[in-house]
Amino acid sequence: MFDQIGKIIFDNEIVATASDFNMGIEVEMHRVNADASLSTSPYPSAIGSQRKNKYIKNDFLQMQTEIITPTTTHSIDAMHYLMQLNDTLRNALAKDEMLWALSMPPVLPEDKSEIPISDVDPEKKEYYRQWSKIHGIESGIPTGVHLNISINQQVLEAVWWNVRNEGTFSEAEMINHLYEKIVQGFIRYEWLLTYLFGNNPIAEKNFFNDNEGPNHPVRSIRESHFGLGNKLKGDYSSVAHYAQGIQNGIKSGELLNEAEFHGSIRFKKNGKSIDEALKSGVDYIELRMLDLDPTTSVGVRTSTIRFVRMMLTYFMMTPALTESTKMPEFLAEGMYMNENVALENPKSKTQYQAEGQVFLDQLQDFGATIHWGPEYKEVLEMMQNRLDNTNLTPSANLTDHIQNGSLVPYALQIGARYQNRAHRNPNPFKGFADNPEMPVTELKQKLFDKSNKPVEYKE
Repeated sequence: MFDQIGKIIFDNEIVATASDFNMGIEVEMHRVNADASLSTSPYPSAIGSQRKNKYIKNDFLQMQTEIITPTTTHSIDAMHYLMQLNDTLRNALAKDEMLWALSMPPVLPEDKSEIPISDVDPEKKEYYRQWSKIHGIESGIPTGVHLNISINQQVLEAVWWNVRNEGTFSEAEMINHLYEKIVQGFIRYEWLLTYLFGNNPIAEKNFFNDNEGPNHPVRSIRESHFGLGNKLKGDYSSVAHYAQGIQNGIKSGELLNEAEFHGSIRFKKNGKSIDEALKSGVDYIELRMLDLDPTTSVGVRTSTIRFVRMMLTYFMMTPALTESTKMPEFLAEGMYMNENVALENPKSKTQYQAEGQVFLDQLQDFGATIHWGPEYKEVLEMMQNRLDNTNLTPSANLTDHIQNGSLVPYALQIGARYQNRAHRNPNPFKGFADNPEMPVTELKQKLFDKSNKPVEYKE
């Protein structure tokens, strides 16, 4: 079951550390008015300057707000930050504003050029303008959840200590090998995440032009080719091939810069080009394939994070899914499968149910071997139920709320509910108004009482 790296982790009794990845969470949501129109209100003054606040920012558009948690050494702590920051944002909104809980936006104006680009620094604003000319504003409007994930340093050190004298890898190559296995697993099984968590079956008026887009509800418009941004496919067969693909895209004019690549996953270096990863190793990966979950005010559930962590651990500790020479074709097939699943009818069984069952069985066996706790077994049972009964999937559930071809009534109802709950907080956090550049240490002290502080965190 384990490969060499998995056996090192298991034999050194650091499975628990290995499976609790460092994590930061980014959640994008639109600010909307009470009539479901995109908000024209400025960035909320109660959370300071949007150019300085690194935790609550505007994204591509002026009303497209993004919450960015600090990176924590325990994923549950990232969820604590997300809940507090979400509450902070909601309490800072204008009187008639709320957060739109769906990944696909509400009804857009007929002239999409009326939608304002974010008030960011001049250089970035010019980049946004160029991007929108190439791709169209609507390509940047769908919102979602991004997970920034890195392997615990103790795990990397333990693996390197055990393989350093074999001459197989340099330390950078060892690090990249671990991240490559993880990323390749997610690309191959992205279709399963789309089936289990896809959550935008329809688009509202004016998102598509006439005779464009799917003609029936689907599992996830955002996860299909109708979704975000450029159509350049990432080459995930290795970090080197990924970096070369990005550079080729820039040279050919398909990409304006590295940041424009909007694949489902990104290999990342902190503040540097991904080319640097070939010398010193990948710092973290960014998973970008999760739609907003409208059944929770923060857009993503703890159970979803747990399932992602289960997949991360499994892919890290088990052999690569296929031989390196076959990997490009294998991953291309995974992308093809994801496109098919994204555009399936949410009420129908997925055409890949048998393969999904094999994978869940493998996760079950793996979990039994490394002794996952009851909370993870419950998550696996939940995912098994969704695979068995497509009516239990989020996208199928969401289609039940469609009225006259629209989800606006449902989104307004739950948006108002979440907003009212936030306003019941007797002491909402207001510290960003005077200190939008607050360091993580101070934010931690002010956001949490002594009984609920994250145990550890990273800048």
